[in-house]
Amino acid sequence: MKRIPYTLLLFLVCSNFVFAQQNGNAEKSKNDSLYFLDIDQQNEKIGSNFKKQLKSLENFEVGGYYRFMSNYRSMNNSYSNIASNKNNLFIGDDSQIPQLSLNIKGYANANSSFGSDLFLWTPMTGIGEKENVKGLNLGINLHGNFSTNHGNFTVTTGGINWFALSPFTFQTSKGNNRYSLFDRNPWDPNTSKIDGRYSDFYGSGAINQDQRWGNQAFHGLIVEGAQLPLDFSFSGMYGRTQFDGGFDTKANTSGGGRLMKAYSQGKNFVSINTFNNETYLDSLSKQKTGFNMLSVEQVLHIKKVKIYSEIGAGRRFIMNEQNKWGEAISIKLSSKIKNKVYTELHLFRVSPNVFNNTSVFMNSSIEQTVQTTNSQTQPVLIPVSSALLSMGQLSNNRQGIELNSQLDIGKLKTSLGYSNSMELEKLSDKITYTHAFNNLALSRFYRWDFPSNVGPYNNLNKIYRSVFESLYITDLDVNGKPMFTKYFNTVEVNSKYKTTLFKKELYLFYLGSFNSIQQKAAPMVVFSEKAILRAYYHQIESYLKLTSKLVWTNYLSYERIIANYQTQTDEVSRRPKNQEGFSVASGFDIQLSKGVGLFFRERWMNYKDKSFAKDKYDGFESTLEIKVFF
Repeated sequence: MKRIPYTLLLFLVCSNFVFAQQNGNAEKSKNDSLYFLDIDQQNEKIGSNFKKQLKSLENFEVGGYYRFMSNYRSMNNSYSNIASNKNNLFIGDDSQIPQLSLNIKGYANANSSFGSDLFLWTPMTGIGEKENVKGLNLGINLHGNFSTNHGNFTVTTGGINWFALSPFTFQTSKGNNRYSLFDRNPWDPNTSKIDGRYSDFYGSGAINQDQRWGNQAFHGLIVEGAQLPLDFSFSGMYGRTQFDGGFDTKANTSGGGRLMKAYSQGKNFVSINTFNNETYLDSLSKQKTGFNMLSVEQVLHIKKVKIYSEIGAGRRFIMNEQNKWGEAISIKLSSKIKNKVYTELHLFRVSPNVFNNTSVFMNSSIEQTVQTTNSQTQPVLIPVSSALLSMGQLSNNRQGIELNSQLDIGKLKTSLGYSNSMELEKLSDKITYTHAFNNLALSRFYRWDFPSNVGPYNNLNKIYRSVFESLYITDLDVNGKPMFTKYFNTVEVNSKYKTTLFKKELYLFYLGSFNSIQQKAAPMVVFSEKAILRAYYHQIESYLKLTSKLVWTNYLSYERIIANYQTQTDEVSRRPKNQEGFSVASGFDIQLSKGVGLFFRERWMNYKDKSFAKDKYDGFESTLEIKVFF
């Protein structure tokens, strides 16, 4: 298959462009809504056979989004699993994200409402109807809320609901607002201005996200109560998460809740949180595994200092054996130094006995169960061992300190991060890390499934839209455990600058990360051979606003990963990992009309491990996305 030119991919959107132009009169009325849900304007344009609008439809709303996604990949060198398919054109989202989402809402009266979310997904693999059913991640949701003199109550049930309790119970990590914005995510919304994400990131250090950001997917029943007497509120949930797995899916359940008391006019609060899981391993539902998690969360403001804490305990059980309870502690102190430099100090400690695959911390110590059926291998969750993590992402079996600060000098805004941590117990002979610069492109080498132990040396593991690599250390005792405790150091820098080029607004972003893992404590990142592993990532991005509806995007990245001789070496070269890669990319963001965006990306990539000869790839990939909110 020959290389497909840009024009072929752009041809796929011509009809959408024409359609957008036909609706260009929508621009006459401004709308700053993130999702462009302007129901009044839409209802005026709806045609009907009825001479008079039915009263029963006056309080009925329909909104949502449509997302078209295509990806073309052409590789000169690649891994063996795609060696016979180096040139590949794919239509759809291989992350199993629905292409169409309909949000339906109605009001029965002034105090109650109902709603339903409908997700449609067509992978177009040729399998037929069976491929349109994906269990937890797709389905119909129902929700209703009603108000009383004693409080407001909401009930939600159905296919997939994005929800959060507390970081240690049911939530995902949001990081520290240090991101690369070049690669598009399924949850990225359209903004009222085509450069909205870049200007917001420069101005506030944060970016707009949809309801999935920071939340976990949940299937089941959720009941919430707010504005209760004495400023109490509560949440309760019972159902399934995306990680439950097990042999018989009907027998696996998760549940939890939260009871919160607000005070000081809602400025402070204290809450009790819990989340628990039971997963059966056999068809008779007699052998089970699972976990329990309980925590107390608090926010307290003392003058200009904000104190946040969550302190809890968790355990794991399997069969009739219950592990000991372990502690989970997270304390954050934040303030503005002299009202100029925002600074946050974070102290954390998570016991190796604590396990919760729906929390902000990753599992690095406990080997979970893998069940095999006739049709698939269903992993519950594999440990990522001694992981090299970005700041803000916690792990069990680890304690440490993080320091984050925001420093603004004129038009230059810089976010700085420092992390120093260590393992609590010497449990794993394996280190894991990701490839930041081509992580998404690499994950597309393995579409649909989430395989483990793949790649030319069986050391890659795919997770959602990401891949992590495993590295084994060789200094082990007679029991196969490491002879030393691992220490981790990280420094992150995210600088942002706004200027003009040919009288056009230009945003320049730099994201750098410097990491090391060593067997002794160190005050700073170790840049010598004393480090078991060193990893350096550099990413530079530019966004030039050519017109009010067109942004030219560019991206340049470089990655260097080096291991020492305390790790596994190649059988031929007899040298440890010595990896180098770079990526150059360009693209455009085009606002076709209000609520309709077109996003094109072209990426050239080159990667090679100088010690492991089979570990190399180079080529390019093109992605084209149209996202429509209505």
